[in-house]
Amino acid sequence: MVMGRPRKKNKHLPPRVYERRGKLYYVHPQTQKWILLKEGLVSWARIVEASEPVDTLSALWARYALEVLPKKAPKTQRNRMQEWRTLEPVFGHMSAEEIEPHHVWRYFRERGETEGARHEVRCLSALLTYARQVGARKTPNPCYGLHLPSRGPRDRYVTDEEFLAVRSIAPKMVGYAMDLALYTGMSQVDILRLERRQLTSEGILFDRTKTKKAQLIEWNDELRDLINRILREPPQVRRFLICKHKGEPGQPYTSQGFEAIWQRLIRRAVEGVKRPDGTYEQEPVIAERFTFHDLRAKSLSDSKTLEEAQKRGGHSDPRITRRVYWRLPIRAPALRVLDK
Repeated sequence: MVMGRPRKKNKHLPPRVYERRGKLYYVHPQTQKWILLKEGLVSWARIVEASEPVDTLSALWARYALEVLPKKAPKTQRNRMQEWRTLEPVFGHMSAEEIEPHHVWRYFRERGETEGARHEVRCLSALLTYARQVGARKTPNPCYGLHLPSRGPRDRYVTDEEFLAVRSIAPKMVGYAMDLALYTGMSQVDILRLERRQLTSEGILFDRTKTKKAQLIEWNDELRDLINRILREPPQVRRFLICKHKGEPGQPYTSQGFEAIWQRLIRRAVEGVKRPDGTYEQEPVIAERFTFHDLRAKSLSDSKTLEEAQKRGGHSDPRITRRVYWRLPIRAPALRVLDK
């Protein structure tokens, strides 16, 4: 057996873990690839756990988190991690083969049949599909065919008055992000990743994070003017269009950081800002909360035709546009009764 050379420094580190430029890396024994341990030795422990035999769902999750989860969008990764923290006390000790449909249905019922419970079952389903892929389960996925009750697609439509009211009290860069969502129908994550190099002579060219498909939003006068106003904001030399201008000028917002700012803005819009004596420093400007993603739906709903909305939304199937993003009532003329 070939033994590795003994360490000359950092002898406190576990096997195959090395420090480089202040960061810890794990060198994979087969591929020799250097894997950044983003959470230090906690990440190393997960890798070691993932190399153990897959005899429980917890061990299976360790492998899934190492091999599959990093390929997902950052927001999806955070959601899956949170969902698994709720699932693990119930299913973590079980093997993938032990789980049957009635276990899943009972979990969903005892969690109150909420939308959060639906997402947790979806996380469990993804994990059990992975179990079949790696041979840890031979029978069909028990999450399929349960017909879990659903409240249906979100239907919150943001009116022009609500948009302008929130826009008027938004921080400058958040306001510009709102404008981009309205004009282009882009998602929050795509807006935060938007770079100067994606501004072409024909329009804004980018790859949708969710579908990985290229999309071009063609210029019009309003969009050109908006982009010019954004680019006039400091710092003048920067890579990202929507970026911080204090603390770390020019650096992009993280999805979590931007979401925290958005939640504070919406809370302020709904509740107002009160002085210690109970009077309002700023009156509430809207009555009902809305999400940043609702602005994408507004952009598509305000389109002249369903075809235009489908194209701006980047959907290959118009049924997705109509079912999820078209939130205005369908207009129909009244029947004209002719005199007899």
